[in-house]
Amino acid sequence: MSTNSSCPPRCTERSLSYEIDQDCYLHCLPDEIICMILHHVPPMDLIRNGRLVCKYWLDLIDGSQLWRGLCHLNGVQYPQDTDANLWNLDFRSIYLKRPFHRNLVKNWNAADCSNCWSTSYRLCEKEQTIDLLSEGCTCDVLDQLKPAIEISEWTAARHDCGSQYFVHVTLESSNREVLDNFKSERSVAQWKDSSWIRVSHRFCNYPPGVRFVKVVHGGKDSQFWKGHYGPKITATCVMLNLDNSLD
Repeated sequence: MSTNSSCPPRCTERSLSYEIDQDCYLHCLPDEIICMILHHVPPMDLIRNGRLVCKYWLDLIDGSQLWRGLCHLNGVQYPQDTDANLWNLDFRSIYLKRPFHRNLVKNWNAADCSNCWSTSYRLCEKEQTIDLLSEGCTCDVLDQLKPAIEISEWTAARHDCGSQYFVHVTLESSNREVLDNFKSERSVAQWKDSSWIRVSHRFCNYPPGVRFVKVVHGGKDSQFWKGHYGPKITATCVMLNLDNSLD
């Protein structure tokens, strides 16, 4: 029984576009099967090494089919009930950066300290600006689909000292123009209330052009005591929520 070491190209279009190695049966498989095989390769190996194999692999790894499949297999959230081409989704960026349904705030709980931020007798402020495009979202998604931008955090006063707390969140354009904002303040008298409360807000149907979310928050104690007797802040969260789009 003889075997034929050659394998015809699986389609005429590919034979015209790529130089097929006739001894490699992998190129005879449909794109869907090749993607299923590549799903078992670590993503960074695909980017660093897989793209160098041949032009066909380069186009496959740079395309959306492979990464959309990885998103589906690993439960990575992305707009699914719309035409993906309409939003110009970058599935590789979505898979690697995961911009939806996760906290985009860095060091949201003061992990290197005591799991919360404490303020003092003078006004203490902390701010963080989130670049939504760098986090993996796209202009089309932000301007047309408009996923809800949800912000929240927890704050509490000490039981023995009054305090003043504030948070100010702004949605800003690429040139840092403020397009929408949210403010909240809380004053607690001495000996009155030391319980933790959650402050939250959801931005929906915001103007087109939002590219940054800026969070400024802080406070001070009202007794002017030396030390950290002002309000405590933790679990700050900024999230893009696809479930609340166009509300």
